[in-house]
Amino acid sequence: MSALETVDLRTVIDPIFEKVVGRRKEVVLILSALKAGKPILLEGPPGVSKTTILRTLSSILGVPFHFVEGNEDLTASKLIGYFDPAAVLQTGYRPENFREGALTLAMRDGGILYIEEINRAPPDALNSLVVALSEKEIHVPRFGEISASPGFRVVAAMNPYDDIGVQRISRAILDRFTKLKLDYQSKEEEMEIVRVNTKDNSEKLMELGVEIGRRSRDNPDLRLGASVRGAIDFVNVVMERQVFDPSLTKEDLIECASLTYSSKIWLSATTEKTEEDVIRDIVNAVFNEMEPETLEEINKNS
Repeated sequence: MSALETVDLRTVIDPIFEKVVGRRKEVVLILSALKAGKPILLEGPPGVSKTTILRTLSSILGVPFHFVEGNEDLTASKLIGYFDPAAVLQTGYRPENFREGALTLAMRDGGILYIEEINRAPPDALNSLVVALSEKEIHVPRFGEISASPGFRVVAAMNPYDDIGVQRISRAILDRFTKLKLDYQSKEEEMEIVRVNTKDNSEKLMELGVEIGRRSRDNPDLRLGASVRGAIDFVNVVMERQVFDPSLTKEDLIECASLTYSSKIWLSATTEKTEEDVIRDIVNAVFNEMEPETLEEINKNS
């Protein structure tokens, strides 16, 4: 039996939260769906811990984890597997010449198949999931039946804000999934995420980084703001910048913010501003509301 089939979920909650900040409600729901044997679709913007949660659960439960990135190159054969052409030419369609894909590997070892950005995958590739999800087995021509071991689960993730290179997921696929939406976390939880992902630093610097990211999410010039990754990058870059100039100015911090946040925001189609313009506006607004000694406190830790 798989660990997912036998584990008492109450015993794994504390170990999970040693590695995952917050998200108790979401983790409990994900665990409940997995324990019930249901595929689950995690929907949310980048940087809301979708992959982190799944990798942590898999590690603590001792369940094999198979990762697939959804993109236009994903095919049914990459998910299911294929016969090695060179080996087939030598010895024919023997079982040992079959190279299993992520789906068949997860089925065989009772693991979790995690498909990131599932809405970027071509429909033909996703159609190969339908029978596996419904019947827990698939038929591979010239190879035979592959049945899923207990514990086999499929988890997918998608960013609802993307509109470039995405595909419409068919109702036949969606109907087989449960779905959980994940949004950004609280300021306190984002501060903790930054704390555990950066070196020793000042609270003021972390607060500045987190607040810049949070302000970007409701900025009228942006369609999509920055995830907490922006704050992590900002804090780490500022700390390294202080090696060269221990006493940074506000302009120095604006330059660090432009470097670390500009790739993480998405401009509105109607704005005439650049990413750098928006970031400058946000940093200035945040600085105006923080205590006058903010810059002094940040420079103390250089």
